[in-house]
Amino acid sequence: MKKGKVSKETIVVQGQERSFLYYIPTSYKGSAPIPLLLSFHGAASDASYHSRLTTFHHLAEEENFFVLYPESTKLDPSNPSSKQWNEGVSGNPAKEANVNDIEFIKQLIEQWKQLYYVDKGKIFTTGFSNGSGFSLRLAIDLPNTFAGIGVVSGPLPLAFSDKVEDMPPLVFMMGTDDPIIPYSAAHAAGEHQYAIYELLGAQKTAEAFAYGSYEVTQVVTERLPTKVLEDATRVDCIRFNDHAGRSPVTFYSIKGGGHTWPGGPKLQPPAFNGPVSQQIDATRVIWDHFNEQTNEKGSHRTVTSRKTY
Repeated sequence: MKKGKVSKETIVVQGQERSFLYYIPTSYKGSAPIPLLLSFHGAASDASYHSRLTTFHHLAEEENFFVLYPESTKLDPSNPSSKQWNEGVSGNPAKEANVNDIEFIKQLIEQWKQLYYVDKGKIFTTGFSNGSGFSLRLAIDLPNTFAGIGVVSGPLPLAFSDKVEDMPPLVFMMGTDDPIIPYSAAHAAGEHQYAIYELLGAQKTAEAFAYGSYEVTQVVTERLPTKVLEDATRVDCIRFNDHAGRSPVTFYSIKGGGHTWPGGPKLQPPAFNGPVSQQIDATRVIWDHFNEQTNEKGSHRTVTSRKTY
């Protein structure tokens, strides 16, 4: 066990060796359970770059939680784009090859819970782009596993749009000027050629999770204060509130934002991915949302869900 350092490990799943990066905070003693956060990289990316993009492990050291950065499978060594998570969209190489990423993550979580003292009520999934869509699918395919979802720039695949119910709290962010993934159905229908289709729009994804799993009594929209005057992006926060005033689903629309991680490095290659908003720190906001939802009296399932258990 290496503490205080992002380290690599492997696990054999269905006869195939899969790898992941992990981070264990230096304060971990094993005498008390701590949260576990998984974070999934985007298409043609990898766990190492994603760890530098999101820096969840830096926050883990401060807030005392485990981080896992799983690695997807590169199916064609000569094609970077063949390295994706199987989020269920047509044309995805992992889907065409029937890569069972769900089983990989299921076994990874189980192994981690056996090896370390995990707070089973505080397991979270996060991701960017293709890793975002995969996180959303993961929450559907592994029910009652996650206490929260925090994703950026990857809406829900249409194939799963009718399966959204009893979902954990969600915080979702996306740039309106994303050149890779259409922000909305209207964007998808325009002249611009996107890299991927067959996805719900950004706000439609938030609405699907909100109305599919909670009794929404109020939708509140506010423009967040401008933090960096030189940054032309602006952030609208849309909260889907329940009868108790809680916000199990929150959507951040990054006006002028590109296919980037808000609050991350100011330069996020390739350049055509567009502007990086510095008006909001996605990593911190996602973690704070998880804390807010799981530290309230009672779980989201007994407090805000309209489903009964």
